[in-house]
Parts: sequence; C-alpha cells; structure tokens
Amino acid sequence: MKRRIVAVFFAAALAAAIAVGCGTAEETSGTATEETAEDAGEEKEEPAEGGYQYVSVADTLKASDVHILDVREWEKYAAGRVAGSEWSPIFPLEDESLVDSMTAYAKESLSDGKDIYLVCNSGKRGAEKATGVLKDAGISPDSIYTVEGGAEALGKESGALSTDRSEEGIDWKYVSGKEAVEAVGNDDIQIVDVRDDEAYAAGHLEGSYQVDLKEIESPEAQTKMYELGTTELDPEKPVYFLCYSGNKCAKTGISVLKDAGFDPDNLFIIEEGAKGADVAAAFVQ
Repeated sequence: MKRRIVAVFFAAALAAAIAVGCGTAEETSGTATEETAEDAGEEKEEPAEGGYQYVSVADTLKASDVHILDVREWEKYAAGRVAGSEWSPIFPLEDESLVDSMTAYAKESLSDGKDIYLVCNSGKRGAEKATGVLKDAGISPDSIYTVEGGAEALGKESGALSTDRSEEGIDWKYVSGKEAVEAVGNDDIQIVDVRDDEAYAAGHLEGSYQVDLKEIESPEAQTKMYELGTTELDPEKPVYFLCYSGNKCAKTGISVLKDAGFDPDNLFIIEEGAKGADVAAAFVQ
C-alpha cells in the first residue's frame, strides 16, 4: 500500500476565509466534505516535514514498470538487492559529489514519468536526501516513494534481496564468436573473460581481461567485476563478454557494469562462449 504524507492546510484556509469575510460556515463545511470524499480512497497520516511518500515492502516486491532505485553503498547493495534494481548511491551522505551523480542519472534515466521506489538502509535519511535530489533534478514529487523500512525491512522477507543478476530485464546484446575473434587486438573493443582462473589459464583470447564470475551470486566476485569496470575499462568502448556458454556469467557481468555506469547497449555476450569453435580455435595460453 502506498501512503502519501501531505500537509493539510484546512485550518489556514478557514482562517483566511474568516479574515476576508468570504464564505459561510455552510460553504466551509461543504468544502471539507468534498476534500474528505476525494481523499477517502487513500490512507493518509499527519504530515511529516518534507511531505514524503511511502510504499510497503509487499507492494515493492510485486511492482512492475517502476524504477526501484537503491541508494545504499556498493558493499551493502552488492550483498543483496531487489531484482531489477537500479543503483545510484547517496551514501556517504556527506559526499556531495554523489548529488551531482544522482542528478545526472535522474535526468538521463528516471525522467520517463514512472514511479520511483527508493531503497536506503532503513527508509530514513538516505531516502530523504535522495528525494530532495530527485525533486531538484525535475522529477515530480508525486512519482517518488520511499520503501518503508528500507533494506532492513526487505531483508526480513524471504527472497526479497538477492545477488542473482542473471534474470535482469536487460535487452541482452550478442556478437558471434567470429566477430569476437576478429576483435582481438582492436584497441576500440574490450574483451572480458568471466570464466574461472583455471579455465582462463588453459586458454583465452589474447589481450582479454579476466574476472572470475563462475560463482555468479558471489558479492565478492561481483565487486571485482565492478572494480574492473571503474578502474580499467573504458565505458565509451564496447565490451565483449566471454563465459562458458554465453549465458549467466556474462549476463551477471553486464548487469554489474550497468551499475558501474556503462550503457547496456554497448555490452555484448559472445554467443556460445568458450564452447564456440571459432573462439576455442583462437585461444592462447
């Protein structure tokens, strides 16, 4: 259930009416009746400063066609997130550079009119600051909701927070094994091998990066992928992912790089992975 916390100005309006001599008690009563009828279908509480809106954990987990924006630090986010979440951190709160990053993200990715459900640690300070940033970025306040209780409340629901990224709602892009082999040595294309260390040592495409994502749900493995993306890879250049068969490991890597600021349309899975004949024939040790 969504709850909208709004300021009620009934008393002020009544005082103004009396001061200017406009309206009668009967008219005032009628207005109050109309307001009550209009709001009858929506649960409201006494307003909190800032006029924040809230959505329950249950409604968050069954929501579709909304942005679930997680604003926690990477370590907490990687340890468990709502499936399909987007990530734009506001923690640590004193880091004002994150305001600029969130503002840019909001203008680029959140301005489509869809509701935004904010997930912070406990549904308080982080979500409140993020709400202000989103409003300043031009997002309608009516579209912004805080998940009640934040990640702490979500963590109490079985399966609500997950580290499985292989079923994300991403439009996966592919390249053939032949295209991948032709890209070897091309400085404008980056190849990332996400097989385990032993498989990589046995044979890999020359010049490829490597991050072991065999354990696709491991926060530590995902963090290594994130660190590679933020320290060594160029987000302006295409990235080709090589895994065992062109499936879950590569998809996990793409999901992580999306959180690192890469455009998913520039991230590609090599079809058939290391099983492909063209790729296997081009392996070096």
